[in-house]
Amino acid sequence: MHRILALAGLLTLGLTAARANDKPEPIATLVERLGSRDYKVREAAGQALEVRGAEALPELRKALTANPPAEARKRLATLVEKLDRMIALAPKRLTLKMIDRPVAEVVREIAKQTGYPIQFQGGKNVTVTVEMEKATFWEVLDHLGNIAGLTMYHNEGQGLVLYQNEGYWPMVYYQGPFKMVANNFTYNKTMSFGPIQRNPANNQRRSETLSFSFTLHAEPKLPLMSVGQARLLEVVDDLGNSMKPETGPHETMYQNYNGYRTFQYGSSVNLLWPNKEAKSVKRMRGVIPVTLLGEQKPEVVVEDVLKVKGKKFTGNTVEMQIDEVKEQNKTQYHFKMSLKNLAPNAAQDFSWTNSVHQRIEVFDAKGNKYFPQGYNFENSSPSQLQATFMFGNNGNGTLGAPAKLVYNHWSLLQHSIEFEFKDLMLP
Repeated sequence: MHRILALAGLLTLGLTAARANDKPEPIATLVERLGSRDYKVREAAGQALEVRGAEALPELRKALTANPPAEARKRLATLVEKLDRMIALAPKRLTLKMIDRPVAEVVREIAKQTGYPIQFQGGKNVTVTVEMEKATFWEVLDHLGNIAGLTMYHNEGQGLVLYQNEGYWPMVYYQGPFKMVANNFTYNKTMSFGPIQRNPANNQRRSETLSFSFTLHAEPKLPLMSVGQARLLEVVDDLGNSMKPETGPHETMYQNYNGYRTFQYGSSVNLLWPNKEAKSVKRMRGVIPVTLLGEQKPEVVVEDVLKVKGKKFTGNTVEMQIDEVKEQNKTQYHFKMSLKNLAPNAAQDFSWTNSVHQRIEVFDAKGNKYFPQGYNFENSSPSQLQATFMFGNNGNGTLGAPAKLVYNHWSLLQHSIEFEFKDLMLP
């Protein structure tokens, strides 16, 4: 009996060692199995490729261009879409081990690891210690802000700007590439003196409101295009009472959509306060529907942009003409342009004109980017506009003359951001 158990143990150890030495199957082999006649083989291959994540994408894209059978093509397209979405919604992660280093140096390291434009402006360049491993971008940035007394804002031309400010926000919720900051509760009581209903039963002269305000922040890689009304899933006070307002069968969702990208958005949501003895919100959970700028890629590229006056350039969704280019004080260039939206829904897309100034980029011959410095509309409608766009060097004397102008196509991504706060003191 002991001998049998010993053999069984040795066999188990052997199998375990064999599995430990197993190498992952080649991605190309798994891709090939997506076209298998056996459903179980196709399913297993798809699951294995999903686990491999970003490293599988090049082979998946290559296979899609090879005109595979319908079943394989469908699975390939689904996997590419799923992995693209997963990668887009994953936060940037950083590892820093910087001991007694100047703040400016830490900021440069964060910018290097993320690829985000980040500037340290103003304030004391004190020395700090930051030791974090595989932490998310917002966790790192907030930690640095707390120990160095910094806060930040986002500038379209400069990127993230960090500056000295002793105030900080302790109530923060992180989810993926987003963070939500609790700002305040606002409580109002109103006594109305008129108009008063002639039927006393209809008079509701006293009223009160309680609202929770917050700010939503997105990483620079994933700008916000629109933000819907937050929907509360649960709100409970410290006495166990629900503070979630009743909603009808068709809950109204208000959507902010201006057409241009932004990186932070402030909003609020109404709450009930059924028991004034309650001192805090024990738990609040909800979701916020958002539309994100998932991908930006060149649609129209104009070379030798200083020599193309009066010429038209056409992409899949836009037609553009460079009417005139003027140099201003050797630090700024004005591009007068006429653009037409060729998209099928152009007549109904009232947000397109707002986005054009952010879709246009200007580069010198070495690929260095000019900074956007404003725009002036002359004529505009939902589907076409004439405007002057200003680009400058922001004091960077190394920039050469403009050599290339790019109009970018935007692909949007729908997502719902979950949030949760605990122990929020009531007013």
